[in-house]
Amino acid sequence: MLRRFTGFMGRHWQTVLSFSLGLCLCFGLALVSTPTTAQSITSGRVTEILDSDQVYIQEAIARVNDTASQGQRVRTGSARAQINFNTGAVARLASNSVLTIGQCANLQRGTLLVNGSINGCTPSTLAGVRGTTYLLSVDEAGRETIQVLEGEVTLSKQVADDAATDTTPPSDTTTDATLLESPEVTSPEVTSPDVTSDVNRESITLTAGEKIQTTEGEEFGTVERMTANDFIQILLGELFDAFLNELPGMDQIRESFTQLFPGVPYPSGNSPVESIAPPRPGLPF
Repeated sequence: MLRRFTGFMGRHWQTVLSFSLGLCLCFGLALVSTPTTAQSITSGRVTEILDSDQVYIQEAIARVNDTASQGQRVRTGSARAQINFNTGAVARLASNSVLTIGQCANLQRGTLLVNGSINGCTPSTLAGVRGTTYLLSVDEAGRETIQVLEGEVTLSKQVADDAATDTTPPSDTTTDATLLESPEVTSPEVTSPDVTSDVNRESITLTAGEKIQTTEGEEFGTVERMTANDFIQILLGELFDAFLNELPGMDQIRESFTQLFPGVPYPSGNSPVESIAPPRPGLPF
């Protein structure tokens, strides 16, 4: 009797142990396979302002700790600003830039640095991310440039039939002069299109150290590799220089630079931007 009871208990504990191990394995696989998706933005708080006081939320002067809600516009003149989103992601606006807070960080003009798990967008492009650091730029001619410092960014073109989910607020057709004369101008709530909703939408993935250019109404250009000089000029440029609050992803950016350009010293805040080129051969005399 004792022997049968002992055998039964042994089999019982083997079953329990096997079930527990299987449950742990399934749970672990679920954690590994579940992607981290970018969250919708509902607000952005100004956490740092540099160079001047020309940072505006809906054309009212913004101060540190002021908050822009979804659908509101943040604009810089001669100033630069850091914005912390409700998702935990961080963005930096260069001078002379215009950003609308929406389901994506909607850049209409200028340059935006995005760090963290939020989607960025421009008048013609949606950048879908899982947590990375990248730059969006829109110049006065409407040319858009996307540069990835670390991680991956999946880009998709917004097409004409996306009118219902267009990320460009109608009020963007106004000029800066009109905005300055009408401080009460407001922007409607901004929504970003679902990257997977349109099978005809062109998409492309950029990895760390890659860049691409495009223009509204045109296809993406050729993916190019960033040079060490490209990367260094960004790290020493206005989206990094003199900010007191360090980006949460600086360790990943440094690691990315080191992997992309082995042997090239990582620039410090005091490093000049110098051209990196092979030495010229010595003269024969």
